[in-house]
Amino acid sequence: LEARIRRLEDIEAIKQLKARYGQACDDDHNPDKVAALFVPDGLWEGRNIGVHARGHAAIREYIGGVRAS
Repeated sequence: LEARIRRLEDIEAIKQLKARYGQACDDDHNPDKVAALFVPDGLWEGRNIGVHARGHAAIREYIGGVRAS
């Protein structure tokens, strides 16, 4: 039972994270909000577009560039 509850809680946490990411993107791709969703050494990777941004500063910089274009 504990494992099943934990799995459901994990699924809900992922849904909430996806919702917060969508909200940050809807907020004109807010670089601070997007970067805050990642762990300090997290990786935002877009293999099909050749983007590899690791860490809050790099993610913030990349998203800021998306916002500017």
